Amino acid sequence: MAKGFISFEMSGLKEVLSELNHLEKAVIDNVDGYLTASANIISRDAKRAVPKDTGGLSNAISATHIKPLDHGVVAQKHYGPYVEFGTGGLVDVPVGLEDYAIQFKGQGIREVNLPARPFLFPAYEEERKKLIEKIKKSLIKDSLKGITIIRPGGNNNITGITTV
Repeated sequence: MAKGFISFEMSGLKEVLSELNHLEKAVIDNVDGYLTASANIISRDAKRAVPKDTGGLSNAISATHIKPLDHGVVAQKHYGPYVEFGTGGLVDVPVGLEDYAIQFKGQGIREVNLPARPFLFPAYEEERKKLIEKIKKSLIKDSLKGITIIRPGGNNNITGITTV
C-alpha cells in the first residue's frame, strides 16, 4: 500500500479464522459473507463520519476483498491519516494504534495543527464487535449440526474451534 493511505485489514480475527481453513467450504463461505458485509458497513459508516469539505476523502473510502477470509477498508487519499489522527500538537492516537499511526508522522515542522477527526477506526471498532458476535453465533449454529465445537474464552473471544 502506498505511504499516506490509511487502511486496515480485518485480521484481528486471524487466530479464529486460521482455524477455519480445515472446515467445510460452506462454513468458510458463510464467514466470508459476514466479513464482506462488515467491510461494506465499515466503509459506509466511515463515509458518514468523515468530514466533508470537498467530499474527496469520503469518495476515496472503499471496502476491499483481498481473498477469502481477508477483507479491508481503505481511504485512498494521502491526507486520510491526518484527518483520522490529527496533525502537529493536536495529534490524538487511540491506544493500540500507536505502531500503525507512527508511519504517518510528519517531519516535526508543526506548521499546521489540525485536530483529530476519527472516521475509519471508530467505524471499524463498532462493527468489529458485531462481527465477532455474528461469527460466534454462526459457528455455534454449525456446531449443533456436528461441524464444529467452539471453545469460548475470556473477553468474548473464541479460543478454539474443533471439527468433529
